[in-house]
Amino acid sequence: MADRKANRRRGSSTTSKTKKRPPSRRRQEVLGILILTLGVFLAIAGGTYSSSDNTLIEGKSFWELLFPLEGISVSNAAGAVGAWLAYAAVPSFFGYTSLFLIIIILLCGYTVLRKRPLRTIWIPAIHVIWIVCLGAIIFGRLSLYPSMSELEIWAGDFGFRAAFWLNEIIGGPGSWVILGASFIVGLMLAIDLNIQHWLDRTEQVWKSTARVMKEHRDKSREERAAEKASGKDGLQSTWEDLDPQSSAASVETRRNNMDSEPQQNVELEQPHVTEPSAEQPTREIDRTGLELKVNGKITEEAGHTTGSRSTQIDGVGKYKFPHIRLLEAPKETEQKIDYDELEENKIKLVEKLARHKIEIIEVNAKVGPTVTLYELTPAPGVKVSRIKSLEDDLAMAMAAQGIRMIVPIPNKSAVGVEIPNSQRELVRVQSVINTARFQESNMELPVVLGKTIEGGVFVEDLTKMPHLLIAGATGSGKSVGLNTLITGLLYACAPSDLKFVMIDPKKVELQQYEKLEHHFLAMPEDGSEAIVTEVEDALNILRACEQEMDARYDLLKDAAVRGIKSYNTRFSEGALDPAYGHKYLPYIVVIIDELADLMLTAGKDVEAPIARLAQKARAIGVHLILATQRPSVDVITGLIKANFPSRVAFQVASKVDARTILDQNGAEQLVGNGDMLYMTSSKVMRLQGPFVSGKEIDRLIAYITKQPEPSSYRLPKVELEPAKSSSYDQSFQDGATDHFFDEAARIIVREQQGSVSLIQRKLSIGYTRAARIVDQLEQAGVVGPPAGAKPRDVLVANEVALERLLYG
Repeated sequence: MADRKANRRRGSSTTSKTKKRPPSRRRQEVLGILILTLGVFLAIAGGTYSSSDNTLIEGKSFWELLFPLEGISVSNAAGAVGAWLAYAAVPSFFGYTSLFLIIIILLCGYTVLRKRPLRTIWIPAIHVIWIVCLGAIIFGRLSLYPSMSELEIWAGDFGFRAAFWLNEIIGGPGSWVILGASFIVGLMLAIDLNIQHWLDRTEQVWKSTARVMKEHRDKSREERAAEKASGKDGLQSTWEDLDPQSSAASVETRRNNMDSEPQQNVELEQPHVTEPSAEQPTREIDRTGLELKVNGKITEEAGHTTGSRSTQIDGVGKYKFPHIRLLEAPKETEQKIDYDELEENKIKLVEKLARHKIEIIEVNAKVGPTVTLYELTPAPGVKVSRIKSLEDDLAMAMAAQGIRMIVPIPNKSAVGVEIPNSQRELVRVQSVINTARFQESNMELPVVLGKTIEGGVFVEDLTKMPHLLIAGATGSGKSVGLNTLITGLLYACAPSDLKFVMIDPKKVELQQYEKLEHHFLAMPEDGSEAIVTEVEDALNILRACEQEMDARYDLLKDAAVRGIKSYNTRFSEGALDPAYGHKYLPYIVVIIDELADLMLTAGKDVEAPIARLAQKARAIGVHLILATQRPSVDVITGLIKANFPSRVAFQVASKVDARTILDQNGAEQLVGNGDMLYMTSSKVMRLQGPFVSGKEIDRLIAYITKQPEPSSYRLPKVELEPAKSSSYDQSFQDGATDHFFDEAARIIVREQQGSVSLIQRKLSIGYTRAARIVDQLEQAGVVGPPAGAKPRDVLVANEVALERLLYG
């Protein structure tokens, strides 16, 4: 006890000594203020530049002006030094445009003052430098005209020389073309102009204009042909009026010709019909009168980390985080928006609803990577239940793979209709990880889920979820989504901050992560495999996680904190003594790739530790990610669902499976390949999961394994309980049980009803014998004790578990 108090006194004295030292952040703040002061001084000097000061300072060095032998009278507000700096910046450099470079100095000073990394301002700095250079050259080119020679002061010496050189080599028109193109490129980079959108709009307007002009020419040609035909008929009638004899003769001649050649050369004139060809598909005629408003996509700010980050791990050395070049970059070509397709879908939706007397007054569209959300605003008085009842009719009218209705859209007086795009966009995991939203987030465990319909990156903190349940049919993208979550966590966390417990009953999905045993995997003390594949080992490691949870709660109790984050903060500050068992606690993420297989073979033995971890393990940093391809009620039980508020549903086979995972329909209408619904706090949103290939994962794992290996994280050793089969009488194994014992056990497990009358009916035996068999089943651990008039509880989930219970 005395040693403990002495340690506390030494710790407090050390802390007091540390507080007396001048902190390094003060030096950074002082440096920021000095840089800002320099920028303000340069702005004053350059802003008050006067050409009359040039004769006073020409031929003199900076030190002669700083320590003059005689007084120098200048008009610059910053004195002789300011006049010298203004002369160097304005006429000798890029003219008055060079004063914009002071913006970079001010940004640098403010960034240092606020203790932010300087890499955040290098893109604005490049934009400013580009504007200064281009502006000086443009002013220099204008000053070459005699009437604008006074603009030379805005160009400076460098700007004038560059403009003169450009004019000499490519001439006047060529120089203006180069400068104009440079201005457009700089404008696009500065304000992030979406040139593809404007080019698409221009092409659409050009095609519409050409179509209107062609229709006008065809109409004029038909009108001229009609006028010529009417002129011939009028001339013939006039001639017949002037010469009645010839008229009668011509009529007689026509009659004779018709009688001599009846119906041989008679052709009935048919109306001209233009049949649509394969190259020119038919277009929907817009009779709705509604303008379709297409909302622009969200442009994510790119991450500023060009190289790999690093951190120091105690006893190991420097750990370098994986760099972004390990992942494949997305294609430069953006997803092209098909405005014709959007317009046709709008017409079909509005007209189909109009046939059912439902009026729509406004239509908006949000184009996503996989689907487009059409926001339909109904007229006042229209019941949304009528629109919801037409979901199947709209799906037939759109002829789409599957549409999903949102009735109504939350926080909007509109109805949403999600229709799959004809051309989908492949979202790569690099486009999500290489963003400021992911790299600069303050999340402890950032989980990469994908992109929203608006094109924004969606990242959630696993510590806030706090557990995740994933379900989806085969081929829906569930395994790729699981690999994406792991990839994001490997990019965000160091080995000292995160450990995985991976359970892979299918033995092939997570085996590539086995090489991360010393870096990111946690194993029990007696564990032999890094990736758990056997059911017995899975039960063992889940119980080890339970014991780890209890041990961590004891540490939190001793430290008088309520969460792992506060505990690690106190430990890092030296407030907790390692001699008393305190240590830095990493987060533990337990991943089970196929929960259905464990539930089928182990049943309640697996459900109990999962439920206990889900209920209590959040505060001590243990989080669960469960995945299954069979979202049925016997796999995702009510006890598991109650502790997993955050769920992800990929494409499922039926509405029953969708309601099992999300408590509502919708997942059966997804289109697969990463298309998902994410639910949290009863809020459901549609996302497109990113794609990560096996080669990318191999490169990532190879990079991590080259780093210094920390010591493996070991979970507590588990003392396995004896199997229940040894609890019942040895006489059962010697053949003293009833002849119908095995068959009765299978019937009760199959029907999940521990009833004496059930055995009577199925085996056609008397009550006394059936009751004796039920008592033997209770001793064997198949059924529970009597519950009055109710049937006994069945303690075995399936027949496989029954065989293991009775015969090992």
